[in-house]
Amino acid sequence: MLKIGDHSTERRSSVSAEQRENLDAILRQSAFPFDSDVGGQRRLLRELAATQPLPADVTVTAATLGGVPTAEITIDGIEPRHVVLYFHGGVYVLGDAFQAAGLASQVGRRTGAKVISVDYRLAPEHPYPAAVDDALAAYEALLHNGTAPSDIAFAGESAGGGLAVATLVNARDHGLPLPAAAFVMSPYADLTLAGATMKTKREADPLFTPEAFQARVTDYTSGQDAALGLISPIFAELSGLPPLIIQAGTHEVLLDDALRLARAAALADVEVTLDVTPGVPHVFQAYYPMLDEAAAALDRAGQFLSARLTGSQTSGGPGSMSEIQGVARFTFHEGKVEEFKRLSAQVMDIVRAKDTGTLQYETYFNDDQSECVVYERYRDSEAVIEHATHVGDLMVAIFATGSVSSQLLLGEPSADLTAMTAGSGVSLFRPFLSM
Repeated sequence: MLKIGDHSTERRSSVSAEQRENLDAILRQSAFPFDSDVGGQRRLLRELAATQPLPADVTVTAATLGGVPTAEITIDGIEPRHVVLYFHGGVYVLGDAFQAAGLASQVGRRTGAKVISVDYRLAPEHPYPAAVDDALAAYEALLHNGTAPSDIAFAGESAGGGLAVATLVNARDHGLPLPAAAFVMSPYADLTLAGATMKTKREADPLFTPEAFQARVTDYTSGQDAALGLISPIFAELSGLPPLIIQAGTHEVLLDDALRLARAAALADVEVTLDVTPGVPHVFQAYYPMLDEAAAALDRAGQFLSARLTGSQTSGGPGSMSEIQGVARFTFHEGKVEEFKRLSAQVMDIVRAKDTGTLQYETYFNDDQSECVVYERYRDSEAVIEHATHVGDLMVAIFATGSVSSQLLLGEPSADLTAMTAGSGVSLFRPFLSM
């Protein structure tokens, strides 16, 4: 399903042509030297980033996720309810997680989320598939650390937008549960550079020329086919991906990447919103302090993500107990996977027939079916006890077919739940419980 954003009336009434013209002039006067060497470009980008301080209420902390360096971005006064996994731009050779913090924080501000910006390895020192591997490792670790996929959204700009979509494809192909949604800004999604707007928007684009990309493509692909789906996700099979919002401006040579990516997603039956703003450049959202269209586009994206993220939440009064969610990674003993499947099918039959409070119960296998990820979501503590009563004997048999290699506790069970289970006579598997 493809939705086309239509907000022309909003733009005419709230956004001046003068802002767009001023931004265009500034960008043309300070054109980035893409014909210089990578080291010089990185140095200049760091200097430019240093002149743009973050908002006073934004805090950035160095961290790691799955062995990959990250920048954790929080905003004072906002208690994070979700996580946005963010991928920075820079044609896979420039930028870092910290330099993206300003724009990334705007996504977090509009979604009530903590943002984790991934500092994936860069080419030419680390060509494909380094960035793809790092992105998947970070997402997999986020799941294994206890964050439910329904509480995660992806976001990224330019190359990071392409990487966000590639990571969705990669996660799906690895049998991982997918996040609630993804937001990509001016995605760099075709490294074959075949988009029609590479030529037709050449004069309108104040930042890039087609030639600026060619050397960087070679840096990243390093002899691999640029049309591979994880390099250029417009050529990937996109079926099964979560809802996407794709934003771009009409004054960018990469416009056709966004248009074709949206079309490919729609043809794959993915819910996708294509949001194109006229008269603005590549990743125009980054200019939110001086461009009304940028703030408005971020608002629309924030609303899109929030609707998908909050759609998985329960509501209740101040004294109500929240959902219980769990994720576990299960490694099978040799020759036991078919027995696991048989027993799990029996569990699923019971869940469907008897459980009244089980909201979600899913199993995802990896490619060779040596491992699986189990994701569970329950309405409340009573629902967990009900489920365990129904399937307790089967679960003992299931656990005899393998071992839990990553036991993921999403927060400690509440005192109420502990007291209830203590007197219930039901054996609960604590690693799968969360309040």
